[in-house]
Amino acid sequence: MVLHRAIHAARVGDLAALREMAATGHLSPAISDAQGAGLTHHAARCGRLDCLRFLVTELGLAADERALNRATPAHDAAATGHVRELQWLVEQGGCDVEAQDASGATALHLATRFGCVAVVEWLLAAGGHLSDLETNCGAVAAHYAAAKGDLECLKLLLHHAPKCVNHQTRLGATPLYLACQEGHLSVVEYLVRGDGASTHLRAHDGMSILHAATHSGHHSLVVWLATFTDLSLSCQDREGATALHFAASRGHRRILETLLHMGSKVTRDYWGGTPLHDAAENGELEVSSNLRITKI
Repeated sequence: MVLHRAIHAARVGDLAALREMAATGHLSPAISDAQGAGLTHHAARCGRLDCLRFLVTELGLAADERALNRATPAHDAAATGHVRELQWLVEQGGCDVEAQDASGATALHLATRFGCVAVVEWLLAAGGHLSDLETNCGAVAAHYAAAKGDLECLKLLLHHAPKCVNHQTRLGATPLYLACQEGHLSVVEYLVRGDGASTHLRAHDGMSILHAATHSGHHSLVVWLATFTDLSLSCQDREGATALHFAASRGHRRILETLLHMGSKVTRDYWGGTPLHDAAENGELEVSSNLRITKI
Protein backbone atom coordinates (compact mmCIF):
# COMPACT_ATOMS: atom_id res chain seq x y z
CA MET A 1 0.00 0.00 0.00
CA VAL A 2 1.33 3.43 -0.98
CA LEU A 3 0.93 5.94 1.83
CA HIS A 4 -0.36 9.42 1.16
CA ARG A 5 2.54 11.87 0.98
CA ALA A 6 1.27 13.72 4.05
CA ILE A 7 0.99 10.52 6.09
CA HIS A 8 4.54 9.61 5.14
CA ALA A 9 5.74 13.06 6.22
CA ALA A 10 3.94 12.74 9.56
CA ARG A 11 5.46 9.32 10.14
CA VAL A 12 9.05 10.29 9.40
CA GLY A 13 8.81 13.66 11.14
CA ASP A 14 9.19 15.82 8.04
CA LEU A 15 7.68 19.00 9.46
CA ALA A 16 8.93 21.11 6.55
CA ALA A 17 7.04 18.96 4.07
CA LEU A 18 3.87 19.21 6.13
CA ARG A 19 4.17 22.99 6.29
CA GLU A 20 4.70 23.16 2.54
CA MET A 21 1.64 21.00 1.85
CA ALA A 22 -0.43 23.13 4.22
CA ALA A 23 0.72 26.34 2.53
CA THR A 24 -0.25 25.03 -0.90
CA GLY A 25 -3.62 23.68 0.22
CA HIS A 26 -2.67 20.03 -0.02
CA LEU A 27 -3.16 19.17 3.65
CA SER A 28 -6.68 18.15 4.64
CA PRO A 29 -8.21 16.79 7.85
CA ALA A 30 -9.80 14.12 5.66
CA ILE A 31 -6.47 12.46 4.85
CA SER A 32 -6.36 8.97 6.38
CA ASP A 33 -5.17 5.45 5.65
CA ALA A 34 -7.30 2.38 4.88
CA GLN A 35 -7.94 1.86 8.61
CA GLY A 36 -9.17 5.42 9.08
CA ALA A 37 -6.05 6.55 10.95
CA GLY A 38 -5.34 10.19 10.22
CA LEU A 39 -2.23 12.34 10.28
CA THR A 40 -2.33 12.80 14.05
CA HIS A 41 -2.56 9.03 14.56
CA HIS A 42 0.55 8.46 12.48
CA ALA A 43 2.52 11.28 14.10
CA ALA A 44 1.59 9.94 17.56
CA ARG A 45 2.43 6.31 16.85
CA CYS A 46 5.80 7.24 15.36
CA GLY A 47 6.78 9.63 18.16
CA ARG A 48 6.81 12.83 16.09
CA LEU A 49 5.87 15.48 18.64
CA ASP A 50 6.79 18.48 16.45
CA CYS A 51 4.54 17.22 13.68
CA LEU A 52 1.78 16.37 16.13
CA ARG A 53 1.92 19.82 17.69
CA PHE A 54 1.82 21.49 14.25
CA LEU A 55 -1.11 19.39 13.04
CA VAL A 56 -3.21 20.13 16.12
CA THR A 57 -2.27 23.67 17.18
CA GLU A 58 -1.51 25.27 13.81
CA LEU A 59 -3.50 23.25 11.31
CA GLY A 60 -6.46 22.68 13.62
CA LEU A 61 -6.75 18.91 13.33
CA ALA A 62 -8.55 17.17 16.19
CA ALA A 63 -6.21 15.63 18.73
CA ASP A 64 -8.83 13.03 19.59
CA GLU A 65 -9.96 11.97 16.11
CA ARG A 66 -11.05 8.36 15.81
CA ALA A 67 -9.88 5.67 13.41
CA LEU A 68 -12.29 3.01 12.13
CA ASN A 69 -11.60 0.93 15.25
CA ARG A 70 -12.40 4.01 17.38
CA ALA A 71 -8.77 4.38 18.49
CA THR A 72 -7.49 7.89 19.16
CA PRO A 73 -3.94 9.18 18.66
CA ALA A 74 -3.54 8.73 22.43
CA HIS A 75 -4.24 5.01 22.01
CA ASP A 76 -1.58 4.84 19.30
CA ALA A 77 1.02 6.72 21.33
CA ALA A 78 0.40 4.44 24.32
CA ALA A 79 0.58 1.24 22.27
CA THR A 80 3.91 2.25 20.76
CA GLY A 81 5.50 3.50 23.98
CA HIS A 82 5.68 7.20 23.17
CA VAL A 83 5.20 8.85 26.57
CA ARG A 84 6.07 12.36 25.42
CA GLU A 85 3.46 12.36 22.67
CA LEU A 86 0.83 10.79 24.93
CA GLN A 87 1.48 13.36 27.63
CA TRP A 88 1.11 16.21 25.14
CA LEU A 89 -2.11 14.78 23.69
CA VAL A 90 -3.65 14.51 27.14
CA GLU A 91 -2.33 17.71 28.72
CA GLN A 92 -2.31 20.03 25.69
CA GLY A 93 -4.50 18.33 23.10
CA GLY A 94 -7.39 17.61 25.42
CA CYS A 95 -7.49 13.85 24.83
CA ASP A 96 -9.48 11.85 27.37
CA VAL A 97 -7.09 9.42 29.04
CA GLU A 98 -10.04 7.09 29.71
CA ALA A 99 -11.25 7.01 26.09
CA GLN A 100 -12.04 3.51 24.86
CA ASP A 101 -11.73 2.08 21.37
CA ALA A 102 -14.27 -0.25 19.71
CA SER A 103 -13.09 -3.19 21.83
CA GLY A 104 -13.31 -1.14 25.02
CA ALA A 105 -9.54 -0.82 25.37
CA THR A 106 -8.04 2.28 26.95
CA ALA A 107 -4.53 3.64 26.52
CA LEU A 108 -3.57 1.69 29.67
CA HIS A 109 -4.84 -1.59 28.26
CA LEU A 110 -2.77 -1.08 25.12
CA ALA A 111 0.37 0.08 26.92
CA THR A 112 0.16 -3.02 29.11
CA ARG A 113 -0.56 -5.34 26.20
CA PHE A 114 2.56 -4.17 24.39
CA GLY A 115 4.78 -3.97 27.46
CA CYS A 116 5.31 -0.20 27.45
CA VAL A 117 6.32 0.16 31.10
CA ALA A 118 7.10 3.89 31.00
CA VAL A 119 3.66 4.61 29.53
CA VAL A 120 1.98 2.46 32.18
CA GLU A 121 3.84 4.38 34.91
CA TRP A 122 2.80 7.74 33.47
CA LEU A 123 -0.83 6.76 33.02
CA LEU A 124 -1.08 5.45 36.58
CA ALA A 125 0.53 8.64 37.90
CA ALA A 126 -1.98 10.70 35.90
CA GLY A 127 -4.68 9.55 38.31
CA GLY A 128 -8.23 8.39 37.75
CA HIS A 129 -9.55 4.86 37.71
CA LEU A 130 -7.79 3.53 34.64
CA SER A 131 -6.78 0.30 36.35
CA ASP A 132 -10.43 -0.58 36.97
CA LEU A 133 -11.76 0.11 33.48
CA GLU A 134 -12.88 -2.97 31.56
CA THR A 135 -12.76 -3.85 27.89
CA ASN A 136 -15.89 -5.22 26.23
CA CYS A 137 -14.88 -8.72 27.37
CA GLY A 138 -14.46 -7.56 30.96
CA ALA A 139 -10.66 -7.46 31.04
CA VAL A 140 -8.75 -4.92 33.11
CA ALA A 141 -5.14 -4.01 32.34
CA ALA A 142 -3.87 -6.57 34.87
CA HIS A 143 -5.32 -9.36 32.72
CA TYR A 144 -3.13 -8.25 29.82
CA ALA A 145 0.00 -8.10 31.97
CA ALA A 146 -0.62 -11.55 33.45
CA ALA A 147 -1.41 -13.14 30.08
CA LYS A 148 1.74 -11.62 28.60
CA GLY A 149 3.91 -12.63 31.54
CA ASP A 150 4.91 -9.02 32.14
CA LEU A 151 5.69 -9.06 35.85
CA GLU A 152 6.97 -5.48 35.92
CA CYS A 153 3.75 -4.03 34.52
CA LEU A 154 1.64 -6.34 36.65
CA LYS A 155 3.34 -5.19 39.86
CA LEU A 156 2.74 -1.55 38.93
CA LEU A 157 -0.91 -2.18 38.16
CA LEU A 158 -1.65 -4.17 41.30
CA HIS A 159 0.21 -1.71 43.51
CA HIS A 160 -2.10 0.96 42.13
CA ALA A 161 -5.28 -1.16 42.25
CA PRO A 162 -4.85 -4.20 44.54
CA LYS A 163 -8.46 -5.35 44.17
CA CYS A 164 -7.88 -6.10 40.50
CA VAL A 165 -5.89 -9.19 41.49
CA ASN A 166 -9.07 -11.29 41.50
CA HIS A 167 -11.01 -9.41 38.83
CA GLN A 168 -12.85 -11.77 36.49
CA THR A 169 -13.56 -11.25 32.81
CA ARG A 170 -16.98 -11.92 31.27
CA LEU A 171 -15.86 -15.57 30.95
CA GLY A 172 -14.68 -15.66 34.55
CA ALA A 173 -10.93 -15.60 33.96
CA THR A 174 -8.76 -13.92 36.58
CA PRO A 175 -5.21 -12.64 35.96
CA LEU A 176 -3.98 -15.80 37.72
CA TYR A 177 -6.06 -18.01 35.43
CA LEU A 178 -4.58 -16.35 32.34
CA ALA A 179 -1.03 -16.62 33.70
CA CYS A 180 -1.61 -20.36 34.24
CA GLN A 181 -3.13 -20.74 30.80
CA GLU A 182 -0.15 -19.03 29.16
CA GLY A 183 2.46 -20.77 31.32
CA HIS A 184 4.03 -17.83 33.15
CA LEU A 185 5.31 -19.48 36.32
CA SER A 186 7.04 -16.39 37.76
CA VAL A 187 3.79 -14.44 37.46
CA VAL A 188 1.82 -17.27 39.07
CA GLU A 189 4.27 -17.42 41.99
CA TYR A 190 4.02 -13.66 42.50
CA LEU A 191 0.22 -13.62 42.37
CA VAL A 192 -0.24 -16.55 44.73
CA ARG A 193 2.55 -15.90 47.22
CA GLY A 194 2.84 -12.16 47.18
CA ASP A 195 -0.39 -10.54 46.08
CA GLY A 196 -3.24 -12.56 47.49
CA ALA A 197 -4.68 -14.05 44.33
CA SER A 198 -7.35 -16.67 44.97
CA THR A 199 -6.44 -20.09 43.64
CA HIS A 200 -10.05 -21.24 43.88
CA LEU A 201 -11.81 -18.78 41.57
CA ARG A 202 -12.90 -20.56 38.41
CA ALA A 203 -13.87 -19.56 34.91
CA HIS A 204 -17.61 -19.70 34.26
CA ASP A 205 -17.26 -23.07 32.51
CA GLY A 206 -15.91 -24.47 35.77
CA MET A 207 -12.28 -24.70 34.69
CA SER A 208 -9.78 -24.17 37.49
CA ILE A 209 -6.29 -22.76 37.18
CA LEU A 210 -5.00 -26.34 37.28
CA HIS A 211 -7.24 -27.23 34.36
CA ALA A 212 -5.98 -24.19 32.43
CA ALA A 213 -2.32 -25.06 32.98
CA THR A 214 -2.91 -28.72 32.13
CA HIS A 215 -4.94 -28.00 29.00
CA SER A 216 -2.12 -25.79 27.67
CA GLY A 217 0.58 -28.33 28.50
CA HIS A 218 2.59 -26.37 31.08
CA HIS A 219 4.20 -29.20 33.05
CA SER A 220 6.34 -27.17 35.48
CA LEU A 221 3.36 -24.99 36.32
CA VAL A 222 1.15 -28.01 36.96
CA VAL A 223 3.80 -29.41 39.32
CA TRP A 224 4.06 -26.07 41.14
CA LEU A 225 0.29 -25.77 41.57
CA ALA A 226 0.04 -29.35 42.80
CA THR A 227 2.89 -28.80 45.26
CA PHE A 228 2.38 -25.30 46.61
CA THR A 229 -1.41 -24.80 46.61
CA ASP A 230 -4.29 -26.69 48.18
CA LEU A 231 -6.01 -27.32 44.86
CA SER A 232 -7.65 -30.70 44.47
CA LEU A 233 -5.95 -32.64 41.69
CA SER A 234 -9.27 -34.30 40.93
CA CYS A 235 -11.48 -31.20 40.80
CA GLN A 236 -14.04 -31.19 37.98
CA ASP A 237 -15.32 -28.52 35.62
CA ARG A 238 -19.02 -28.05 34.79
CA GLU A 239 -18.96 -31.12 32.53
CA GLY A 240 -17.16 -33.25 35.07
CA ALA A 241 -13.75 -33.16 33.38
CA THR A 242 -10.66 -33.33 35.58
CA ALA A 243 -7.08 -32.31 34.85
CA LEU A 244 -6.50 -35.92 33.75
CA HIS A 245 -9.19 -35.56 31.09
CA PHE A 246 -7.54 -32.39 29.78
CA ALA A 247 -4.06 -33.90 29.79
CA ALA A 248 -5.29 -37.02 27.96
CA SER A 249 -7.34 -35.16 25.36
CA ARG A 250 -4.42 -32.87 24.48
CA GLY A 251 -1.77 -35.58 24.46
CA HIS A 252 0.20 -34.20 27.39
CA ARG A 253 1.66 -37.55 28.47
CA ARG A 254 4.20 -36.16 30.93
CA ILE A 255 1.57 -34.13 32.77
CA LEU A 256 -0.75 -37.13 32.83
CA GLU A 257 1.92 -39.32 34.39
CA THR A 258 2.84 -36.63 36.92
CA LEU A 259 -0.76 -36.11 38.01
CA LEU A 260 -1.27 -39.85 38.45
CA HIS A 261 1.96 -40.11 40.43
CA MET A 262 0.85 -37.24 42.68
CA GLY A 263 -2.45 -38.92 43.47
CA SER A 264 -4.98 -37.57 40.98
CA LYS A 265 -8.04 -39.82 40.94
CA VAL A 266 -9.35 -41.30 37.69
CA THR A 267 -13.03 -40.42 37.39
CA ARG A 268 -15.64 -40.26 34.68
CA ASP A 269 -16.99 -36.94 33.46
CA TYR A 270 -20.73 -36.24 33.55
CA TRP A 271 -21.10 -37.84 30.11
CA GLY A 272 -19.49 -41.03 31.33
CA GLY A 273 -16.16 -40.42 29.63
CA THR A 274 -12.79 -41.39 31.10
CA PRO A 275 -9.38 -39.88 30.26
CA LEU A 276 -8.84 -42.90 28.00
CA HIS A 277 -12.01 -42.06 26.06
CA ASP A 278 -10.82 -38.46 25.62
CA ALA A 279 -7.38 -39.54 24.42
CA ALA A 280 -8.89 -41.95 21.90
CA GLU A 281 -11.47 -39.46 20.63
CA ASN A 282 -8.74 -36.90 19.95
CA GLY A 283 -6.36 -39.32 18.23
CA GLU A 284 -3.77 -39.25 21.00
CA LEU A 285 -2.48 -42.77 20.33
CA GLU A 286 0.58 -42.70 22.60
CA VAL A 287 -1.44 -41.51 25.57
CA SER A 288 -4.17 -44.05 24.79
CA SER A 289 -1.62 -46.85 24.73
CA ASN A 290 -0.09 -45.76 28.03
CA LEU A 291 -3.50 -45.55 29.67
CA ARG A 292 -4.40 -49.02 28.46
CA ILE A 293 -1.13 -50.42 29.79
CA THR A 294 -1.82 -48.88 33.20
CA LYS A 295 -5.44 -50.10 32.92
CA ILE A 296 -6.96 -46.66 33.36
